[in-house]
Amino acid sequence: MSSLLRSNLSVAAGTALSRITGFLRVALLGVVIGQTGLTDAYNQANSTPNLIYELLLGGVLSATLVPMFTRLAADGDDEGTSAVMSVAAVVTAALTLVAVAAAPLIFHLYSLATSAEVDAGQYRQVGTLLARIFLVQIFFYGLNALASAMLQARQRFFAAAWVPALSNVVIIVSLLLVPGTVSGRAPALADVITNSRLRWTLGLGATVGIAVMALALIPSIIRTKAHLRFNPDFKHPAVKQLRSLSGWALGYVAANQVAILVIQYLVKPGDGQQDAYTKAFTLFVLPHGLLAVSIATTFLPMMTKAIKQRDKPRLIEQTSLGIRVIAMLTIPAAFLLFTLRRPIIGAAFQHGEFTAADALLTSRALAGFALGLAGFSVYLFVLRAFYAHQDARTPFVINLFENLINIVLAVVLVNRFGVLGLGLSFGLAYVIASLWALQILSYKVPGFPVRTVLAALGRMVLAGVVMAEAMWAVARLVGSNAGVGAFVRIGVASTIGIGVYVGVLAVLRSPELDDFMRRIRRTPRAATAD
Repeated sequence: MSSLLRSNLSVAAGTALSRITGFLRVALLGVVIGQTGLTDAYNQANSTPNLIYELLLGGVLSATLVPMFTRLAADGDDEGTSAVMSVAAVVTAALTLVAVAAAPLIFHLYSLATSAEVDAGQYRQVGTLLARIFLVQIFFYGLNALASAMLQARQRFFAAAWVPALSNVVIIVSLLLVPGTVSGRAPALADVITNSRLRWTLGLGATVGIAVMALALIPSIIRTKAHLRFNPDFKHPAVKQLRSLSGWALGYVAANQVAILVIQYLVKPGDGQQDAYTKAFTLFVLPHGLLAVSIATTFLPMMTKAIKQRDKPRLIEQTSLGIRVIAMLTIPAAFLLFTLRRPIIGAAFQHGEFTAADALLTSRALAGFALGLAGFSVYLFVLRAFYAHQDARTPFVINLFENLINIVLAVVLVNRFGVLGLGLSFGLAYVIASLWALQILSYKVPGFPVRTVLAALGRMVLAGVVMAEAMWAVARLVGSNAGVGAFVRIGVASTIGIGVYVGVLAVLRSPELDDFMRRIRRTPRAATAD
């Protein structure tokens, strides 16, 4: 087995475990609380550390750290690595303190519109109480990003891929301890205000989970034997380079935040629609994490090295291969999610306090998201190719275009289709933006075979359409939309559908699978075990 394949399998296995445990975490929240105003408040408050971190720091780190650490490691510059990590840690700590102090304002900003079915004052009070605890996560998100990027730059992929599962396990345990679960009464918004045990169980469970995820990477960092020290030198050349890229990266994330604010306003949290949107998105990113993240994670350091070594043929080969493999895996996953959305939601969430009506609402959101899965995954991979060139401006421009499409479509579609329209606007925006990103990449890297890539994507979409028709026909005959029958329907229909997808690609003589395996076998790079 080649080193690249081993690296991808290692990352894929860890990502699979983290996504599966994350799915169980989300499902358990539905079982314990249902799809209520408290669920919306919990989800919205728990998303605030992610939103603030990404807005002010995370976008900069995720866009620049792996390429930067790859170059510093190649030059043996542990001093530069120490400076970047130290400065980023100090800035993250300061940001965390400010965010916790500003919790009421932050939560109010993300809950400007609430459903008429919930007391807006009570909803914001509960959200603020939880957000004060959740916002501490910002510091640990920053530490995790720094440690993960350093490990990936040194081709140590195992630990960073596996530690998120620890976080999910901690949160799952905390949800099992939520007061009211044993007695059979689902907690409500007012209970968070009056019941301190409930409040701290919900708040600390998620926060401790994120802390565990970050701290668990320390042994792997030590095993790199890098000579790191605390060196918050804001004038170091590596830190200056990070700052030079930060403006465009901040703009990238700011555009995302504007889109999120608009969606939060349109979904009107408090009546369960926000929870339906969140749960659907969780299932949407599950196949992305399982099928695309491992490829993007392992290919980025290699693309960066190819650029540093001015090896254009290898860069084109790796970029084209990564895009086609990601598409080959995510296109059938997208059609599977769309066609079997109702039994998937039923099997995943329709338990305990989560009703059939909740499942139907959530499946509508998933239908819209599913259509954009391949576009979403290809889009994020293509943007990494620009970041590997230390080009943060182009991703900003493309992302601005993507968010504008998302917002316009969301405003147009939400009144007629509800959460289906919001999911559909997200999916279509990424499909359109991914095609534009591919075209721009062909200008950035002359010789990049954009027409070959698009022809391959066309074959895969055709195979996916035939696959969806086959799954729909089979799903009508077997199983049901909930309980054991849902698992039967999903299992039988997806097995036949995948077989049809592979068969159609074979009939079309699609070279992607054979080409992928041939390139994998001859890849000489070795991943270092953690």
